Amino acid sequence: MKITNIQMKKASFAFDRPFKIAFAVLYGFETMVLRIETDEGITGYGEAGPLGFVTGDTLDSCMVIAEAIREKLIGEDPLAIQRIHSVMNGMFHGHTAVKAAIDIACYDIASKRAGLPLYRYLGGSNPTFVSDVTVGIRNPKEMAEECLEWKNKGFSILKIKLGEDIETDLRRMEAIRNAVGEDVVLRVDANQGWSVKDTLKIEPGLRRLGVELIEQPVRDSDFEGLKQITGRSVLPVAADESCHLPEDAARLAAMRACDGLNIKLMKCGGIEPALRINAIGEANHLFCMLGCMGESVIANTAAMHLFAAMDNITKADLDITFFSHCDWITGGFTAKGGEITLTEKPGIGIDVNGF
Repeated sequence: MKITNIQMKKASFAFDRPFKIAFAVLYGFETMVLRIETDEGITGYGEAGPLGFVTGDTLDSCMVIAEAIREKLIGEDPLAIQRIHSVMNGMFHGHTAVKAAIDIACYDIASKRAGLPLYRYLGGSNPTFVSDVTVGIRNPKEMAEECLEWKNKGFSILKIKLGEDIETDLRRMEAIRNAVGEDVVLRVDANQGWSVKDTLKIEPGLRRLGVELIEQPVRDSDFEGLKQITGRSVLPVAADESCHLPEDAARLAAMRACDGLNIKLMKCGGIEPALRINAIGEANHLFCMLGCMGESVIANTAAMHLFAAMDNITKADLDITFFSHCDWITGGFTAKGGEITLTEKPGIGIDVNGF
């Protein structure tokens, strides 16, 4: 099988409401949708969801980089995914969102050719799992009301964005716990917004409120600070912005700087490097969670398939399609509250109209 063409298209998606995290307010997202065509008539879809303050990419840079990579990949075998990554990595350092788009499309092709949904192609057996849904930063009352809305819609796991002053953050969590009761799992994500001192100061209060874990409390470069927190916190600590590539995962594991790794396809460059990060985590007794950023149904569903296939990826934060909508990219999965069930269509299982 040979790649005969790669096409790219810009797309934009709006959030239902503004979404605030510790270092930004997001109103929606723009992505690059990508299609790979082959000489056997099998087409694969991928997507680059750049987020400049995480991936270093912009939508325009994605389009330029994708065009350069396209010229090198015409004639290559899309099933030889490690070869595809070797070509891309030989051309460019970084630009992981573009690499993820091409990687996802190649896995879509490979699993379609095998006649299997992607999660089965990757070795999985169960298409159903539960994802959390994320609540952005607002005042305690508004966040508590939103959390109760999500609970009433059938969501049993909530990830709460924090990362401002810890007194207000703790009031937010107290209001949320009082609103949703004890039967909802709460995770917190500070998005690099706290210091080591503040994290250790708020941790007992979060523990008292039954929080499950703390995600990325300190700056992405502060591996030593993350290690200090992990060594002294009773609550598990997950690295997100500190863990982009397999090399980061190996360093975090060697330092025992965290208890878990948040894998995102856009950060690491796609499914193939995500599998390596998970293997590093599993070998070092670190749990893995699978997250998303600004991606539509295409990349988010690919991540869902990866989650369904890997036993060591135990926590799903694949919620972007719960608060954004698209009428020209459909399929992939069904959802009942936070319970997701992947379709049995070969590949990722999505339909793209009007590309």
